[in-house]
Amino acid sequence: MLAELIKLTTSDGLQHFGAIYHARDYTSRAEKPVGVVLVHGYTGTFTGEVEGALPPMLAAAGYTTLVANNRGAGILGAARERFEGCVPDIRAAIDLMADRGYGRIILLGHSKGGVKAAYYLAQTGDPRVIALGLLSPASGAREIGDLNRRLIGGDQSDAWYEEVERIVAAGQEEALYAMPTWPYLATAGMIVDHARRRDADLAALLPGFNLPVLAMCGGAELNWCVVVANLKKQPPAGYTVRTVRGADHVYAAKEKELGRAVVRWLNGLEAG
Repeated sequence: MLAELIKLTTSDGLQHFGAIYHARDYTSRAEKPVGVVLVHGYTGTFTGEVEGALPPMLAAAGYTTLVANNRGAGILGAARERFEGCVPDIRAAIDLMADRGYGRIILLGHSKGGVKAAYYLAQTGDPRVIALGLLSPASGAREIGDLNRRLIGGDQSDAWYEEVERIVAAGQEEALYAMPTWPYLATAGMIVDHARRRDADLAALLPGFNLPVLAMCGGAELNWCVVVANLKKQPPAGYTVRTVRGADHVYAAKEKELGRAVVRWLNGLEAG
């Protein structure tokens, strides 16, 4: 499926590239158009595994979908990201969809993008967002900081992190670290920013939302995807909790199952 390549400009002057996958049958939704915005995760891009596979399936089911890079895109972007930047990034994507006539938005986020989507809602209360979808969400921004601490600091993670804090306090936020067991980079400023983020814990944010929520993950990642695992035990009213049997974090070889599950949820929203 062909997509329209787009460029977003955020309120703080950054430019991000992305794509809009247009619904094949728009006329049936012309009276009350609903658009989907998908937010990528840690080091993701608008052409990533989930980000490249899911939007065409949603468009084929009638849902125009925008997916765009944010300032955490790619290895170098993620290395320097400050978490609060997700607010102007997501707002720019929703604004573009609103300019195209989509006054109601379903906001989806994959992995760290799920935390970003929830944080955006908590910070803005954007009335254009009518539902929230969490696809293999991280537990929170601090989890990313802890991940960096474990992967880089190893057995000396606490001492290593104390040194990183001293480096940031000395004004060396751009000091760069490589992860020996994972092909990613992180700056001292990004590590400390995420580790100190106390207002981006997904389990704490969710009770504050009064809208439908989809929470899903792969069946092979429930030990990591603890928010979905906990919701699965007793889903709150208005929540749809799903797992894709045998799927990993990026739904490799299970993309169709992911797409069908999201489309069923979207269709249920429209029916309601």
